[in-house]
Amino acid sequence: MAGRGRTLRERISDRLRRLDSRLHINHGRRSEWFWVIPLAGFAVTAAILIVAGAMTGVWAAEYIPTALIEGLVIAGLFLACLSPDAAPADGGPGDRGPDTEPSPAPPQFDPTVWVALLADSDVDAMPSDVDDYARRPVTVTSSSSLN
Repeated sequence: MAGRGRTLRERISDRLRRLDSRLHINHGRRSEWFWVIPLAGFAVTAAILIVAGAMTGVWAAEYIPTALIEGLVIAGLFLACLSPDAAPADGGPGDRGPDTEPSPAPPQFDPTVWVALLADSDVDAMPSDVDDYARRPVTVTSSSSLN
């Protein structure tokens, strides 16, 4: 029995290492533990959605596919976040930090553009009825609205 369990563990480990090499991921000798996080994310997400669907009484054909798809999305997000960053292809700065060159200056503000745009518009600078609204007293229509 111990020999059979060991061969199963080795087979799983070998398959995961082949998957790592196919995806160009190098996690060293502990590659199996890297895959536990996405698998656990899938299992927990799917389990939560299946239990929630079963508790609400929804038809199983509605919540089981949704749970599986959501579980795959979460597992994929975990996988994407845990995989190493690709090296810069063009020999750029990479992770050296910020550039030493100053950033370019912003363009100069040209007010003549705005003056020309506003001169062409038919909008008054200030509406004539603004003073009427400012002078009107505020009245409360119902005392029940204050309670």
